Amino acid sequence: MNALAVRHRPAAENDDRRLAEQSAPPIVAAVDGSAASRAAIGEAVRLATELSTSVVFAYVRRGPAGFFGTPVYQRRLTKEMTRARRVLDRALAVAEKAGVPADAEILEGSPLRRIPEFARDRGARLIVVGSRGRKLRQSVSTAVIRTAERPVIVARSMPGLTAVA
Repeated sequence: MNALAVRHRPAAENDDRRLAEQSAPPIVAAVDGSAASRAAIGEAVRLATELSTSVVFAYVRRGPAGFFGTPVYQRRLTKEMTRARRVLDRALAVAEKAGVPADAEILEGSPLRRIPEFARDRGARLIVVGSRGRKLRQSVSTAVIRTAERPVIVARSMPGLTAVA
């Protein structure tokens, strides 16, 4: 699996606090640009502030099918990567505004598998995902809850409330 790391660390006011945050296990927040994802960003940043830790935002992309040929594949891949970077930049801006140290990574594969795997590999304290309230098919949040080896918080966007990012 490929992973593209996009690193971001806001300026810390207190070096001791920053060292403690870097040594504490991070919170992994799965993001995809949806309203549910924005709720997850807000919840992850709030929890990171309360727990004095950092956040790692993870965007999981499935990747375009390669059977259309190289030019089509490359255009779709470029479009997916641009969207992923835009979503992660917004998440990092929310963390920076709150003074929370944050990293971001673009992962490839199935979100159902990659999110718990990534959290395990990073030694995450917990995972924050959004919920879209899907009825007919299995949601990412349900699958993450079932397979994660650590606590999972499912953030829901509330109708009528302004989104964080």
